[in-house]
Amino acid sequence: MTFKTNYANINGIWSSVLIEELWRLGVQHCCIAPGSRSAPLTFAVADHEGMTRHVHFDERGLGFFALGLAKATGEPVALITTSGTAVANLYPAIIEAHQSGIPLVVLTADRPPELIDCGANQAIDQLNIFGNYTGSTLDLPTPDRSISLRWLLGSIDQAYARSSARGLPLHINCMFREPLYPHQVEESTHIENDVYLASIQQWISSLTPYTEYFVPEATLLPDLARWQHFTDGKGLIVAGRVMPETDVNVIVQISERLGWPLIADVQSQLHGHPQAIRHTDLLLASSACESVLNEVDRVLQIGGYLTSKRLDQFISRHDWKEYWMLDPAPRRVDTGQRQSVRLVGNIDSVCHQLLLCSEDIQADREWSLPLTAQAEKLGDELKSQLPSQLNEQWLGASLGELLPPESSLFLGNSLPIRMVDIFSAHHLPRVYASRGVSGIDGLIATAAGCAEGNQGPMVLLIGDISFLHDLNSLQLAAQSKTSLVIVLVNNDGGGIFYVTTKGCSNDAAQVAKDYFVTPHGLSAQHAAELFSIDYSAPQSIDDFTSKFNRACSKTGCTIIEVFTESGLGAKSIEQAVSMAKTL
Repeated sequence: MTFKTNYANINGIWSSVLIEELWRLGVQHCCIAPGSRSAPLTFAVADHEGMTRHVHFDERGLGFFALGLAKATGEPVALITTSGTAVANLYPAIIEAHQSGIPLVVLTADRPPELIDCGANQAIDQLNIFGNYTGSTLDLPTPDRSISLRWLLGSIDQAYARSSARGLPLHINCMFREPLYPHQVEESTHIENDVYLASIQQWISSLTPYTEYFVPEATLLPDLARWQHFTDGKGLIVAGRVMPETDVNVIVQISERLGWPLIADVQSQLHGHPQAIRHTDLLLASSACESVLNEVDRVLQIGGYLTSKRLDQFISRHDWKEYWMLDPAPRRVDTGQRQSVRLVGNIDSVCHQLLLCSEDIQADREWSLPLTAQAEKLGDELKSQLPSQLNEQWLGASLGELLPPESSLFLGNSLPIRMVDIFSAHHLPRVYASRGVSGIDGLIATAAGCAEGNQGPMVLLIGDISFLHDLNSLQLAAQSKTSLVIVLVNNDGGGIFYVTTKGCSNDAAQVAKDYFVTPHGLSAQHAAELFSIDYSAPQSIDDFTSKFNRACSKTGCTIIEVFTESGLGAKSIEQAVSMAKTL
């Protein structure tokens, strides 16, 4: 690919160098929101032959789309916004990216220093606007021919290396003076382009970054004796959030080798696996399992951010002899502050090393057989009580069985992810979620980004409040080049609050409904029409199954809206917990 050298102004040179260097560093996708101050960056991306471009009018949705795209591809994704509140609209996505360890490169256009804090239009203080939620920040000065392009390239490479080493977003703030567009010529140019570009001629003629950083990736593991001492006892393996591209079979192999039961979070890609304990959340409410679980004195957790509050509390309240955790990101994920060993590294490679270290271990499985038997008994009871009507519990239990081969499931926060985690017994091998902060914002956009990155069928299970919160992102969903099926559970408000406000009565119950549940009486039908998305509202299980299968077999987006009784989902959870306690 040939780097162009003819530019009308300095903004064009700097922007083109910046975009080219990011591409050489591995950024293949750029998400763009329209804006004038960011015009130099936008034109540079539009002119770049290797960059795949995505455009959306809403910066908040664009940020979450980039987040989903980066989740699915495992590669850094760039974003471009203009100055002012456009930048602030990215904040929720940046926070989720930080908490989830998703690589984003955020390019924000800014006013020059003389237009800051003087009443200039669209000018705010953007320096360090994302606070501690980035892995690195590069505040570029206004482009100037007196500043060497070697400095620009070296600064980009250093900032990128810093953020990549931590698996966190990178923020590059770009101050631009006018002229902003490529047809607008600078009034005076003291240094000609060919002279200015001469210092990086070797870079121009190559395809590699200006400075290549080689960061060691090997994880330092405890010695063999320490690992064998840790495994010499009754333990649990807890699989938390693990990305779909991970070889999770090695986690199953470690569980079998050690003879430790495997508990699989719904985000683990092992939920419902034949070797995993099913319906763990309910099992932890069972008094019959308490004596077995009390024998456990050590835990190996692989992946963080557990969905089940009951599981998290179980881990947090025990005084473990040892509690090891492995996760790719170095941040602390330990709500009970119980971890004794923290392994940071690639889950695939570290688990394979641990498996090799376990060759001589003689597994004792007898002690955990009552736990497995109780899980099977619980599963049989739940299956016998499967609703015959289309509602949240049926969706949670059955949606996984309906998924086409090679498809992915994106689980919305609040009630949808909990219903699947609690009731589903089907193996879910490709699951996405936004559980870094567990917010309800940007879920449609994130799922659309995941679908774009996967280029395979994607099903989004989402609640009505989350859906309404991200309506603008239906434009992104409507552009899907693959099958994107949005299963919308409309229970007329925030159904999760029937769980959290349980026990409220009289006036308090009315406050809970008016100020927490917030009934809205809305349907998605007209929103689907607005964005030219296929829509249906099935009334029965058979009707849903037929419409769902049809939607999964075609290209493009479909919304399937399931209307359920307000509060019914919370009641089904309460009944299931009560049943588990009596088994």
